[in-house]
Amino acid sequence: MNGPFRKLLSAKIHRATVTQADVDYEGSMTVPPELLSAAGIVPYEAVCVWNVSRGSRLETYAITGVPGSQDICANGAAARLIQPGDRVIIASYSFVPEDQIEQHRPRLIFVDDQNRIAHRGPEVAGPLVRGDTAASVVCDVRKQCRGGTPSISSPQVTHAGDAAGEKSTH
Repeated sequence: MNGPFRKLLSAKIHRATVTQADVDYEGSMTVPPELLSAAGIVPYEAVCVWNVSRGSRLETYAITGVPGSQDICANGAAARLIQPGDRVIIASYSFVPEDQIEQHRPRLIFVDDQNRIAHRGPEVAGPLVRGDTAASVVCDVRKQCRGGTPSISSPQVTHAGDAAGEKSTH
């Protein structure tokens, strides 16, 4: 493992709903232990928090919430940028040796609006939308595909920018 390293996404909890914000707490992001474990994020690990609702970004650390709860709490200064009801992405990174990049796979956890695990990775690259016919062929950024080879002529692909959810053909 001598040589260059790359900073790659290690874990992500996607679009969690914030349930509480407490500016008087000393700091951090409270996350249920089940979500931390599923994502492979450990207590006191640095996390980036991207507020989808407001467009703000911050870095703090994760602390373990109450087992069995769905509470996502922004604490301390983070509570000035994140409010209850906001949707956030909580992510961590790791340094991966360049010779191990091809084997690296982040742990991607997608939650519903109650912060329950809806499914686990992989991501669907935009402009495709999860559930589309073409999106069922999942490719990562290296163009390595699982489930088949994507076709340029895949019908019924919904683009996020299409008006009123219209379908377009490629």
